[in-house]
Amino acid sequence: MFTQAYTPEQSAFGKLENGRDVLILYVKEFKETIRAINKAGLSNYTYHWFATEHQDSYVLQMVYTDDLHIAIRFNTQHFKLVAQLMEPKDVILTATPLSELMENAQKNSYNFLEFKDVLTFSRLSFTVPTPEHPN
Repeated sequence: MFTQAYTPEQSAFGKLENGRDVLILYVKEFKETIRAINKAGLSNYTYHWFATEHQDSYVLQMVYTDDLHIAIRFNTQHFKLVAQLMEPKDVILTATPLSELMENAQKNSYNFLEFKDVLTFSRLSFTVPTPEHPN
């Protein structure tokens, strides 16, 4: 199965108001997909991990009920992000650069980030794909 996957350009870790750990990823290529999913009101998704053909990176794929999907590629330089997902985390996928969100928060003296186009995923965790179960 061929899947177009994109790598995160920026990332951050933090805690939500409810105390849960969160990983925030900015992937600019998902801007239109995020808007389409939000516009359609889709919330039911499944996710799975698989290794790339050369086993040099991992892909996290989220598939929604109407077959819309997002795939995030974690190359070796992103393995610290994957390590963060060994324990279940909430993930926020944003179409706005994190640097822009931080600038806006500082400019307005906010102690929070104000998101626009985002998708949220609860309690995602990384599982190493095995040869018996590559997907």
